[in-house]
Amino acid sequence: MLDNVHRFTYEDIEGAVIRVLDDEELTLDEFLEPAHRPVGGSAYRFAYTCCYLRHRGKHILIDAGFDPDTPPGALESIGVNAAQIDLVLLTHADRDHVAGLLMPDGTFTYPNAQHVIGLDLWDHLRRPETLEALAQLGEERQAFYRKLVRAFDSHLQLADGEKPVAAGIGYIPCPGHRIGHGVYELQTSGAPLLHTGDAFFHPLFAEHPDWPNVTDSLPDQAVNSRRALVARAADTEALVLSTHIPFPGIGRIERDGDGFRWVEGL
Repeated sequence: MLDNVHRFTYEDIEGAVIRVLDDEELTLDEFLEPAHRPVGGSAYRFAYTCCYLRHRGKHILIDAGFDPDTPPGALESIGVNAAQIDLVLLTHADRDHVAGLLMPDGTFTYPNAQHVIGLDLWDHLRRPETLEALAQLGEERQAFYRKLVRAFDSHLQLADGEKPVAAGIGYIPCPGHRIGHGVYELQTSGAPLLHTGDAFFHPLFAEHPDWPNVTDSLPDQAVNSRRALVARAADTEALVLSTHIPFPGIGRIERDGDGFRWVEGL
C-alpha cells in the first residue's frame, strides 16, 4: 500500500487521513452522465479513506475502513490505540466504510467507542428486505451485516435529523448516495471542519453539485443534498474532507460567481 497516513493540524484539531485500500484507477465517465463527461480523458486516482480526529479531548474516527487491521495499524503509527477511540462517526454502511468495525469474532474493533449513525440508516439496515437483498451479494456479506446489526444494539447512538451528537460535533443528514447517508461538522476555534463522506467522488461534483452521480442509490435526492452541502461549506468557509477525492481529499469549496470551485489543501 502507498503511504497510508496523512497527518494534519487544523485550528485546534489534530487529524490524520488514513488510506484503507490502495487507490483505484478510475475515470469520471463511470460516474457522470454522457452530457457531463470531460473531453480529452478523465482518469484519476479514486481514494479509499477514513479519518482520525482529536477534537476537544476526544479521539474520533470517521468511518472505519475495509478491515479491522489497517486503520488500527495506522492509528498505532501516530500513537493512538484502538481502545482509546471514543466516537466512531459513520457516514453510511457501504463495505469500505464499515467492514473495519468488527473483529473476526464479531466484537468491536473499537471496544470503548460510541458508534453514531443516522436513524434512517439504522432503520434501513434492520429491515428484513435489506438483509435479503444483501444475500444477492454473497452469504459472507449478508452474514457480516447481520453480525453488525446485532453488535450495534449495545454501542449505538442514533442521529435523527440535524443535531449535535457530541460537544461541538453535528450530524447533518445528506441522503441520496445511499439511504441514510450523513455527514459531520466539527466546530473549531475558527471555521468548521466538514467531513462529507461520499457526497462527492471528485472535485467536479463539488464544483457542479447539480450533476448526478449515476452510482448513487437515489441520484436526484443526492443532487439536492449536495447542493445544500456545497453551499454550506462555501458559506461557512469550512475545511472539507472527502472519502474518495484523490488522497488525502482535503480542501475548501469557494463561491465562484454563480458557481463553486474546489481549492485543494489546507
